[in-house]
Amino acid sequence: MNSSGRKNTCQIVNLSLISVCLFSYCGASIAAEQASTELDYLQEFPIVLSASRLHQPQDEAPNAMTVIDRDMIKASGFRQIADLFRLVPGTYVSNSTGWQPVVAYHGSTDDYARRMQVRVDGRAIYMPPLGAVAWEDLPLHIDDIERIEVIRGPAAASHGGNSTQGVINIITRDASAVEGFKASAGKGNGGIADAAVSMGKAGNILDYRASFGYRSDHGYDAVQRPYNNYSDINNDSYQTRLFNLRGNYHPNTVDSFDFQLGYTNGSRGDGTAKPSDPNSPHDRHNNENFSQLAWIRGMEGGDELRLQYYHIYQDVLNAVPAVAPFPALGDSWTNTRDDLELQHTLHTSPDNRLVWGASTRSDWTRAEHKFLAEQTVRQSTLFAHDELRMTQQWLLNIGAMQEDNGMGKRSTSPRIALIYKAAERQTLRAGISKASRNPSVYEERGNYHFPELGGYTIYQASGGLKPESVLSREIGYLGEFPTMGFTIDTRIYHDQLRDIIFTTTTNPVESVNMFDAEHKGLEITTKHHWGAHRHLTFNYAWQMLSSPFTASPDLTYNYLGTNYSETMPRNMLSALYSETFEGDIALSFGYYQQDTMLPIDRGFRDRQQLTRRGDVRIAKQFKSGNGGPEGEIAWVVQGLFADGHVDYMDSNVYKRRTYLTASVQY
Repeated sequence: MNSSGRKNTCQIVNLSLISVCLFSYCGASIAAEQASTELDYLQEFPIVLSASRLHQPQDEAPNAMTVIDRDMIKASGFRQIADLFRLVPGTYVSNSTGWQPVVAYHGSTDDYARRMQVRVDGRAIYMPPLGAVAWEDLPLHIDDIERIEVIRGPAAASHGGNSTQGVINIITRDASAVEGFKASAGKGNGGIADAAVSMGKAGNILDYRASFGYRSDHGYDAVQRPYNNYSDINNDSYQTRLFNLRGNYHPNTVDSFDFQLGYTNGSRGDGTAKPSDPNSPHDRHNNENFSQLAWIRGMEGGDELRLQYYHIYQDVLNAVPAVAPFPALGDSWTNTRDDLELQHTLHTSPDNRLVWGASTRSDWTRAEHKFLAEQTVRQSTLFAHDELRMTQQWLLNIGAMQEDNGMGKRSTSPRIALIYKAAERQTLRAGISKASRNPSVYEERGNYHFPELGGYTIYQASGGLKPESVLSREIGYLGEFPTMGFTIDTRIYHDQLRDIIFTTTTNPVESVNMFDAEHKGLEITTKHHWGAHRHLTFNYAWQMLSSPFTASPDLTYNYLGTNYSETMPRNMLSALYSETFEGDIALSFGYYQQDTMLPIDRGFRDRQQLTRRGDVRIAKQFKSGNGGPEGEIAWVVQGLFADGHVDYMDSNVYKRRTYLTASVQY
């Protein structure tokens, strides 16, 4: 590291240590003056699963984590799952179209976000052929989510390749958590029209819940710059219909069978009205379904054996109509994934827990315009994680995963974290890990061509790509001050990325291991509770990206490219405040701000200036008081300041959205 890098890192360390000391001092002094009446209103750190595959308190996890619970989900007023990650420090959330969100943590803000692993109830949904998450195609209603655990930083030791920058683990509500019937509907400007119905019942040996949903809006308003034809006119409205079923069969006290089914179907606006573009306005049709079965056997001493299988099917029908002088085009594809995983958790001693397991996966793709032949990739993993409680104050987490990516590469991703409990509810963590991101099938083998256009080729892979790698170091502090109704989570990190894959500017383009980079920064999350009915979550992230690489040059406009450090906002903050008043009236306010930046794969005209967004939700609950029907009416305003900021590209101008929701349950 050069002297400048050492200086910046020292500044970050000093700032973090000053913050920790300041909060610790304030907590000690104020606690002596306040009574403990707030103790009942502040829970201890939540139990998490994602970091090491072991159930453990958040302050004993080997990674920094953010937990988004049901109360936060409801208070946010968000309709789309991807928006929830605005509540994670250092996470960039935007949209390349009205139906295609962009979620990226610590850089690489392209519309595929290939370096963030996403899982739903243990099911990996980062899919071929392009290597992306189809957020709008998930057979999941936002109201079915119990909580979301986000690992901030590499976690390949637990979750394999594509976890080089973090993991999002969406955990849905248990089958036994829903009793009775609930219906809801929403309507607002911009074509917002939502509806959902859910029902469930818990039984002696069988529990189930089922959800049906519909969601649609018109996407971004069409924008055409008056001075040129650079901007596309948006054609990005969408409609999504979904079904989700979860059940649990527990015939005895040791065995449990969890089964899930899901299905989505919808139309997605695509194409532009530019005369020079053969991708004319049209609707593509997306279908996805999945099935999942897990057998869990509880054993003596808290040990557990888990065997899980899931199948995912995706089908995209994308038929582009002819528009003179271009012929009709086809760009459809079909994907399947079959995954089998065995996991064993055991207590080897009173002070030691171990989880180990293995998995095998087969991905199949047929995409005639993106590949020259059908693609099948079979990969396998072997993983283990050990938690050793050395003393009452010291805890050691160590783990690793070995992975065969099915394309001729093997990698091992180790991680070690040392945790020191300085005092009750005061924890320091130091960790180091190494992770790899496998090239997607498209990056390694893609051939994006159109015979209808005389064999025109957009992308042609040469193959032989090396996996990307990251070496990450972090120091974290978690503190809880019950008498103050206050918790704090701070983290400083330094990541060294190698062999980052990016596309060339040649014609046709291809992917190569183009550059290395360095990421470092500071993250702070604080939570405040004033009694049982007022809560505030505040997040701040400062991040510095550095690399000699310049992104998105455009020689047509004599633009040489963007400095890599500008491809993520330097400063980001978010806050969510909620309060419940007498009469069952609830108010929440969300605020989201980020510095100027330019997404790594966008042109210079798509620069996003300083962005401020405010959302408000006001709700009134109606209760019968006799176990009868209950209901709620809520009014949500998103983009309260209506500054018309740009999302991801300059044709995506965000304008205020207002909608009303109503629900009833019994």
